[in-house]
Amino acid sequence: MLRVSGRVEPNYRKSALRELDVAVEKLTEIGDGKIVFHSTEAWRLVYEQLLRDPSVLVYRSVALVRNTSYWQDGAGLQSMQLNFNLIARSVVTIERTVIVTNELWPPDDELPMETLRQWIHEQSVNGVYIRLVRKSDLLDEPELLRDIGIYGFTATGTQEFDESDRRTSKFTLNFDLDSVRAAEANWNKLNVYATTYAEILDRFSLGE
Repeated sequence: MLRVSGRVEPNYRKSALRELDVAVEKLTEIGDGKIVFHSTEAWRLVYEQLLRDPSVLVYRSVALVRNTSYWQDGAGLQSMQLNFNLIARSVVTIERTVIVTNELWPPDDELPMETLRQWIHEQSVNGVYIRLVRKSDLLDEPELLRDIGIYGFTATGTQEFDESDRRTSKFTLNFDLDSVRAAEANWNKLNVYATTYAEILDRFSLGE
């Protein structure tokens, strides 16, 4: 700050003040327990660290799926494989509630469309406890329509996508306990509407 104040060139000072405002905003976020990643997949490194943390025994995830490429790019598949490896080694229990649009799970169909169903089924056979719910069933509960992970009692992670719904535009890690409690409350509320994948498979088998 002393070095900045020692420079008198007006355009420099204006630019410096703008940058300092950004820096203060960033430091305030960090002080509030938030780490924010913009337009980058670097958040996955912290995601992996949290899943490997001995204090995180249960990871709860809400996947808001709008297209069949959701978490099926290289980075997403690598993260899914990590999920499977940690479950196999009994490091963490993983529960995932998948919110699916009507386009991917038509109201008259017992199961989501094939490409999405394969992604869901692979998780189920690898030990992820899966629940499903249609997005249309949650229209009166907009606060539940979020892509979020709950890492034990340690943190929450909220993922936002760009206009294509395929790339991460923002990922926010929040280490505030109140955030975890609020996310847990929403998780419990969401699963009032959801049905386990195993139950859906049983109904589908009986229908056949």
